[in-house]
Amino acid sequence: MKKYLWNEHPYYKENCTDKSLTDEMVVEAEKKLGYKLPQSYVDLMKSRNGGKLIKNYWMNENAKSNEVDVIGLECFYSIGSEKDNSLFGKFGNEFWFNEWEYPRDVGVIIAKTESGGHHMIYLDYRECGKDREPKVSICFQESDYKFQILANSFEEFLLMLVTDEELEEV
Repeated sequence: MKKYLWNEHPYYKENCTDKSLTDEMVVEAEKKLGYKLPQSYVDLMKSRNGGKLIKNYWMNENAKSNEVDVIGLECFYSIGSEKDNSLFGKFGNEFWFNEWEYPRDVGVIIAKTESGGHHMIYLDYRECGKDREPKVSICFQESDYKFQILANSFEEFLLMLVTDEELEEV
């Protein structure tokens, strides 16, 4: 992942982007979380540890009528604790689990959406167990924490992201 994939606005660097990710930080995070993080997610975070991608909309043109087909991503959480919007930061996983009652036993919340906290993006380990490749899902807080699978892997999820301009063309 190259640097130009990230939105350069100072807000994201100040609130989401933590120090450069090391292998040691990944090992420590996995111990704290109790889950093995997908390599594609770790690779993305090694390119920049948290922030907003230029391709910040997930889109599925083949969504069923009862599924969401477009989701705006606000930012990916950094793997760390120094920034408010990091896995272990002020507004990280524990905040969403404790304050907003998002389900804890599904996996790891890795990104917030443009919904202001009402939809969160998870690495979803329910089917694969804690050491295998998780799916990516979204949880809808206002719909009794209903989940929708977005992709079968984090890598597939990344391939489904589009820019504002690409979204407008559809």
